[in-house]
Amino acid sequence: MFLNEVGQPLILETGKKYGLFEEHRGALLLSSAAFKEHLVPGNWCKCVVGSEQDILRLRSQENSSVFNSENYKFKTIPPNRPTQIEYDGSQITITLIPAGKSESGFESTLYYIDNDHAKYLIVDRLSGYLDFLPKAHSSFHQGLREGIDVVFIDEDLLDGIDLNEDLYSLMDLIRPKFIYGLRLGELPKWLLNLRRMKYEY
Repeated sequence: MFLNEVGQPLILETGKKYGLFEEHRGALLLSSAAFKEHLVPGNWCKCVVGSEQDILRLRSQENSSVFNSENYKFKTIPPNRPTQIEYDGSQITITLIPAGKSESGFESTLYYIDNDHAKYLIVDRLSGYLDFLPKAHSSFHQGLREGIDVVFIDEDLLDGIDLNEDLYSLMDLIRPKFIYGLRLGELPKWLLNLRRMKYEY
């Protein structure tokens, strides 16, 4: 997924048209979507950000030779250590929160983003357990106390199921103001009902 200057994420998909302000041109934040077919916005900043494991995985893929160019900057985010990213004159703080392993065997991670004006949580994969929350960095705990503004969810988590119990439990605990899809897709009512502010999507 690609970030904009304030850290809002978006997964660009083939076949969809995006406006000038929708094509986020900030850092590529590595999630499971980065290892599938996806669009790369034009004139993006060529900065790739993620865990050490995901960066090595991306660079080792045959179809990722474009990311092995010397023109690209790679920034590793250590687990539970707030890391600052700068783009287009703005600075955001990203914290990678390890969340155990998913059923498919991949490491589950959440990204907590603070831009000094809003607090975001990006949910890509879940492990089925919430015991990672007490182990997360204190800045995330402070964000929970103050309230998470937006949770961004990869709609792939919702494919083919009526209710994702792991996601329900996490959202019921966090109760963010808003919940949006990373692909700008429509989210189910049971999920939107877990917002603190139940405006129409």
